[in-house]
Amino acid sequence: MAACTKNDQVILASSATSSSILTTIKASSAPTIDGVIDAAWANAPKLQIIATVPNPGNGTFEGYIGLSYNVTMRSMYDGSNIYFLVEWNDPDQSLANTPVSYNPTTKLWARQASSYTFDVNGGITTIPFNEDKFGFQWNINNSIGLFASQSCYATCHINPPTDSLNNHVSPPVLVTVPAKAGGNHFTNGPAEKADLWHIHLMQDQAYGYADDDYIDYAGGQLNANGRHSDGAAVTSTTAGVPTYSAVPGSVTNTQTLKITGTTTSVTVPAWVVKGQTNAYVLITTNITAGAAVATLTGVTAADGVTQALLVTAVDANGILTLSDGSKIDPTAVSDYNTLFDTYGNITGVGAKAIPGLIMQKYQGSRSDIPFKAVYTGSGWILELKRALKTGDTQLQDVDFSQLSDVNFGIAVFNKANTAHAIMPGLTLHFQK
Repeated sequence: MAACTKNDQVILASSATSSSILTTIKASSAPTIDGVIDAAWANAPKLQIIATVPNPGNGTFEGYIGLSYNVTMRSMYDGSNIYFLVEWNDPDQSLANTPVSYNPTTKLWARQASSYTFDVNGGITTIPFNEDKFGFQWNINNSIGLFASQSCYATCHINPPTDSLNNHVSPPVLVTVPAKAGGNHFTNGPAEKADLWHIHLMQDQAYGYADDDYIDYAGGQLNANGRHSDGAAVTSTTAGVPTYSAVPGSVTNTQTLKITGTTTSVTVPAWVVKGQTNAYVLITTNITAGAAVATLTGVTAADGVTQALLVTAVDANGILTLSDGSKIDPTAVSDYNTLFDTYGNITGVGAKAIPGLIMQKYQGSRSDIPFKAVYTGSGWILELKRALKTGDTQLQDVDFSQLSDVNFGIAVFNKANTAHAIMPGLTLHFQK
């Protein structure tokens, strides 16, 4: 996998697998979407592949490169829906997503990193705090010309080097700035679209729906962000660059408050469930897109019952005051702490670290895919379904209703924000 620009695609990596066709069969009975492999799956053919994390360059997937996973997929369909069963190995269940914890040395709260961080010598300074995920990418209406051979690589673009004017010398000179780590998904033309199913195995299970997204051209900008949630639509265009509407989703559970009696602003948690341990997400009944975290209503633990309280003040020691007047004192116990090794590198968080995300329930076409995932102790079982044809009118969903072959790729995320093991070049074939 190599760096690419707007017009140069990443070339797909070679595959050691023996097959690339997932045959979906007519179901005699619909499976229950509960993460349990029931008898309905007995006759569904298995596609067994190996997904591997590539090296796209620029340090983009640093810390994960070369990791591989054995993935087994099965599929069935009936007159209304298509069903998928996916199994893969994973040595540890990763659920924490950017928790908010307390540093007893600085007396500050901070939301932890979602990816590895490194020092100048390549040593790990922070482990990643992210959840396990699985992804599908589909070619909508065969609109992406290279998708049949490249699938997800056909929309993947690594950040390119950029030119910048150095005004600190006389006369000013144009210099090339090395590419930063990372990149974006976008297509190569306004008629091209891909359907992206991004399944967060912790946060999305709060409501039981996968994150249904799509990828478009995004106005043809260099390093455009062409990935959008289903339901997001272009609201305006300026100089050819589109602006998209917001839709409900995840809300970062931090806010900025001034330390009591000072003008110093610090980051603190926004909502807290008192006494909660080993918690990973909060939920809210608020479905206003883009709502400020402090304005959310009906915030609870993931059980939907246990009330969360808003943090209203913080003192110089990091002691939090909650909306009911009670306090959380992180100096009295170590359970809220960020954990460090003897070299000062971040290695974990305490059992009472505050969830970093609050989930709004996906609405409309973003909630087309009910699913359930279960960790077995050595890997994941994922079951999901989607209507053969959704109510989509904006070309944001792949249409299976013609029972025609569809090209796709998959991705496995192991405690990772963007780094993922990839298997492109797959085909879904309907047995009729």
